[in-house]
Amino acid sequence: MSVEIGKGAVMNEAASAQDSREENQTSTSAAQSTTQSTIQATTQSTTGTSESQTDDFPNVSLGDWSMVLVGPKYKIDQEISQSGLSKLSNGYLVDKRIVSAYDDLAAAAKKAGYPLVMVSAYRSVAYQRKIFDANVDTLMARGESKEAAEKTTKLTFTEPGYSEHHTGLAIDVVDQAWYQDHTTDVLDHRFGDTDGGKWIQAHAREYGFIVRYPEGKYDITQIDYEPWHLRYVGVAAATYIEENQLTFEEFIDQVKER
Repeated sequence: MSVEIGKGAVMNEAASAQDSREENQTSTSAAQSTTQSTIQATTQSTTGTSESQTDDFPNVSLGDWSMVLVGPKYKIDQEISQSGLSKLSNGYLVDKRIVSAYDDLAAAAKKAGYPLVMVSAYRSVAYQRKIFDANVDTLMARGESKEAAEKTTKLTFTEPGYSEHHTGLAIDVVDQAWYQDHTTDVLDHRFGDTDGGKWIQAHAREYGFIVRYPEGKYDITQIDYEPWHLRYVGVAAATYIEENQLTFEEFIDQVKER
């Protein structure tokens, strides 16, 4: 009950007390409701943030074909079959599942002014053994022991069975300008300092590729910086790896932990 100004209505004492109690109860309920809403909003906000952070991690598993880990400490389990390979227009072989991704990368690089030149792609274990042994033989002919020759060869040639090129998912590329100006030292870390090298570093991820052996990560990869060596891992994984400045080894460790 209330007094309406101008109508002369009189509020009695009992009614006033009742209204006062109702108002207090209403105020208390409103306060409780507001507090509960705040708690719910905070909880939802925190949960949403947590889910958002969780969702940032790529939806991949160790069994995915693009997640195979090969390197100086990781021997390939099984070579890709010849039927799983496809020949690019430049004559090189790659896993047929990455052909369109590479074509898109090459088209984008060309449009940006950095047409790509491929230097290497798929290599079989047998071929890797052939070139590895040939280099060992050359060094031994110069007077080195077999042990010393093999140690020296491992500095520039990956041991057969431990090369990413066996997977069909790795390619070595530089831009045309660099290729033409460095015919005797095409695969040189200085390529990473060129405009073409920087473009690859910044944009390869958009097509599912990472710079597999980044600078300053030798202790993890056991291979020096190679700005020309790209590895296909898929767009989501490539973006996550590059944005977080990870090596593929570090990324695989995170996948194992999840």
